[in-house]
Amino acid sequence: MGAGGTGSSVSRRSSLSPLTSASWVTSKAGGRYEMLWHMMRQASPLGTRELVLFALLVKAYALVYTFSRVHHYTLWKFFAKLLWKNAATRPPVLIVLILLGWSWVVRTCTAAGMELELVLGGPTKPSSMAVSCALVLTNIFLSVHLVHLLASEVPGLTWRPWLTTNVLLHAVLALVIAAPHKWLHADARTSLLRAAWDSLIAPFAPVSFWHVIVADYATSLAKAFADVQLLFCEAHAIASLPEQPGAPYTRTTVLWEQMHPACVDSPFNPALLALPFWVRLCQCLHVYAHTKEQKNLWNALKYSTAFPLIYLGWHRRVYPSPFASRLFVLAAVLNSSYTFVWDVLMDWGMLRWDKERSCWSLTMREQTIISARKATYALLAAFNLSLRFLWAMAVFGAVPTRGHGMFFFEAMEIARRTVWAAFRIEWEYVAKVLPKASATYAAVDKDSIDGEDASLLPVHDVERALDRGPKGAATAGARALRPLGTDVDL
Repeated sequence: MGAGGTGSSVSRRSSLSPLTSASWVTSKAGGRYEMLWHMMRQASPLGTRELVLFALLVKAYALVYTFSRVHHYTLWKFFAKLLWKNAATRPPVLIVLILLGWSWVVRTCTAAGMELELVLGGPTKPSSMAVSCALVLTNIFLSVHLVHLLASEVPGLTWRPWLTTNVLLHAVLALVIAAPHKWLHADARTSLLRAAWDSLIAPFAPVSFWHVIVADYATSLAKAFADVQLLFCEAHAIASLPEQPGAPYTRTTVLWEQMHPACVDSPFNPALLALPFWVRLCQCLHVYAHTKEQKNLWNALKYSTAFPLIYLGWHRRVYPSPFASRLFVLAAVLNSSYTFVWDVLMDWGMLRWDKERSCWSLTMREQTIISARKATYALLAAFNLSLRFLWAMAVFGAVPTRGHGMFFFEAMEIARRTVWAAFRIEWEYVAKVLPKASATYAAVDKDSIDGEDASLLPVHDVERALDRGPKGAATAGARALRPLGTDVDL
């Protein structure tokens, strides 16, 4: 939700006296939570009300946890019911994590001096907007689950509060995000939805860098798409069970486990898992059709390696055998290795061939923006490599892959994608924006830039010099820097 329409200035309210509910939330959190509180309060004109509602909901949850009579929760079980118990609970939490991660991406890139609108193709909302949206969705999430927890305290209910409220939550979140209302940053949501729609019809729609970012985030949500299919499949199966008068009530969790094999083995599950990769494949082929650059075919091949992995994972569940497991591991190694190498060489441009030393010599690129320390980029590569191969822990049974185990893997993938996005934007800025800025600056009268010699300025000082030049030159430079249609490295 970063490349929205015209960005309005964020209105900041005057400081309010500390609220009792807010103090209750932040009393044990220390300085970090106080900083988060301050950032959230300035997120939007509705930030204060949203934060007060959040504090009240947290208090309500504390009361339910403390005084529950029907359910005797441990703290682990209490959070499990909300966050990671199974496929019904995880997708909304992942959406909130993505918004918080995108806020970090925007803050990191802008703090490094990058003008994101020159890369994303339009005015970019401030990082506080993503935090505000995450807070709104969190309040919806907590409100709906509070109904579930309170209803669970009433004995004798047969409308299955846990399952019903989870289905309702997904429907409400879909309406809040996709409905044509003016609430919740309508221009940013419109930009996001338009990019998502263009990505779905990629062979027939333009592909910009913003489309690429949105579609790549969708690949990190592939398991969440499959989780949504699983939720609605199981909800339909449970709701379709015939009523048996006089029969004892069967808990929803028991029925969920009974219906799980049929729903997870449905062909719709792997189809939704594969959909984001199919979208990226079509985008790569679309760009190749316009540019004829062979690297787009190699990128398309990268995304196509996900399909054998998805099929073999499904085949291993339905027709288990040692041979199927070995093929699955082989496909996973191929996919993870290919994507990791592509991340380092193409998406981040971290390594360059040094032909002066040797035809096989690789060196770290000199020009960086986010960090001047090369060790940061080495740690980035190691971080990406480890998370790319975390799937191996599940394959070899080191951790459970349902419940908290699957939530851990999905959350780590969101973390990896967040870091990937920041450095992907950096490389796009270095490769596309700065060369155009340098060319534009060379055409500006050197005497108009406080007497500095333009030929002696390093590339990373070009934009700073442009800002000190005449307004007309800066405007011309901004126009020259704006990304062009499908001219994008995928």
